[in-house]
Amino acid sequence: MKENSIRKAVREGRAALGTGIKEFATRGVPWIVESSGFDYAMIDMEHGAFDLETIANLAGWFEATNVSPIVRIHKAFVQMIPTLLDQGIKGIQISEVETVEEACAIAQLAKYPPVGNRGISQMGSHTNYRGYGARYATEYAPWANENTIICPSIESLEGLENVEKIAAVDGIDMIAYGHSDLSARLGIHLQLDNPKFQAVVRRIADACNTHGKLARGSAETEQQIEQYYQWGCKVLNLPGTDLSTYQEGLKARAGRAHARLKGIGVKVP
Repeated sequence: MKENSIRKAVREGRAALGTGIKEFATRGVPWIVESSGFDYAMIDMEHGAFDLETIANLAGWFEATNVSPIVRIHKAFVQMIPTLLDQGIKGIQISEVETVEEACAIAQLAKYPPVGNRGISQMGSHTNYRGYGARYATEYAPWANENTIICPSIESLEGLENVEKIAAVDGIDMIAYGHSDLSARLGIHLQLDNPKFQAVVRRIADACNTHGKLARGSAETEQQIEQYYQWGCKVLNLPGTDLSTYQEGLKARAGRAHARLKGIGVKVP
């Protein structure tokens, strides 16, 4: 069983870099993500259209790499957490968590005893198809509790007000934030360099560091990569998803071709 790549990167003194998967779910994607230098990939089930079988396939393909797949869901679908983890997914990001009660309920679903009450499922994707039998609780469950990253995402003013309490919950491993939703609730939508928003990022990072949890920053600019890491965000989600990356790459190639053609008098869009 491989150590969660987020844990591994941080343990080695590196920043754990992540990217998003929202559109493409082919067997080559995990190798592309790994060869591009990322430590984890966030598969979007909140805004993407992936079904459970697709998630299971991605989890299996990622298992052949050193990149851990994380799935994002909305809190309205927390009942899916055990099923997703049983497919071999290495972590869950839960959007719009607002209270300590919600955080505790999530930890109960995601972690095995004594931390939570996740149901035992023997041989499967999550165990690399190994059977543990009576040793499940003493061998596999402790490993899974440590290597499954459970990450509430703060996206509202109520969630922000309770972030210190949420960070203190046993079984919560990391806290993220939704930069678009949270900045909108603050009345400064996507003004990510606004001092008001910067103070919020620092508050979330401080809450995580105080309680020994990982802080995940969404670094939307080059400067924020350095800034957020220095503030204690050892996990950094970089801008864009597979969709935006593909589109930007195509636009750049077409743009270069159009410029060349225009230079020789060919009509371009």
